[in-house]
Amino acid sequence: MSYKHLSITDRERILFYLAQDLSLCRIARLLGRNKSTISRELKRNSGEYLPSKAQANYHKRRKKSCPQKKLAKPELFALVKKLFLEFHWSPEQIAARLKLENYPIQISSKTIYRAIYAGMFDTAQQRRSKRNRVAIRNLRHRSKSRHSKNYEEKRGKIPISNGLSARPNALVSETLKPIRFLGNRAKLVF
Repeated sequence: MSYKHLSITDRERILFYLAQDLSLCRIARLLGRNKSTISRELKRNSGEYLPSKAQANYHKRRKKSCPQKKLAKPELFALVKKLFLEFHWSPEQIAARLKLENYPIQISSKTIYRAIYAGMFDTAQQRRSKRNRVAIRNLRHRSKSRHSKNYEEKRGKIPISNGLSARPNALVSETLKPIRFLGNRAKLVF
């Protein structure tokens, strides 16, 4: 049996089968679910089982279990935006100041950087235009642009033109000779 959340129709069928005085095992078999799923559903919604109330409780629990975005709070967003755009503070300074002043909500500098790169501090017109990203230009240092995980930096690397297999045998044998270190001197072993 694959795991799926109970729907409102599943909950109504549970109520119907409970009214017929069927056992949990029998209800689970009829619904194609594990009996522990039915048991947990009834424990979570103890007392008189009502499908609509159980469904509403499910949605409340589900919403509560998801992590809340910290910048979704309007007063914190306004404060961070003001410190970043008007006072030209860096994300590190903003995060440290909020922590120092024991602000009720702590926020990391990475969260602020994510918001900047997502365009949350730009106006709608600036967000539509890829070239006019005001918030990114307000960052103090012009670091390398962010890339995906698979991106490989190609600048500053010298490509190896010939591998060991392409070199003449005489050169390969010279470079592969072992070296014995004796104190502060190195000696080639022949």
